Amino acid sequence: MMKYLMLSCREATRLTEKKLTSGRLSLLDNIQLAMHLRMCERCRRYAQQSTAIEKVLERQLKEQEENEVNYEGEPPVLPNDFRERLLRRLQQGDGI
Repeated sequence: MMKYLMLSCREATRLTEKKLTSGRLSLLDNIQLAMHLRMCERCRRYAQQSTAIEKVLERQLKEQEENEVNYEGEPPVLPNDFRERLLRRLQQGDGI
């Protein structure tokens, strides 16, 4: 019985991704994943990191959609020195 419930790390990763993308697993898959994550620190860390990344991406997408400006005609024009300033900041490691 126990062997039937145990997952490999590969299968636990697959179920973690499935849960993040579809939001649901079968009862058996939920039980198997929960058992594996309780025993496997690496997969538990992977699940935590994947969840955190998913939340950040969702938040960024939501902010982008909220800040999106609908305009007609020509798109907005960036300042002439924008490219140089962006490259300089990236080279300095300041990010965007």
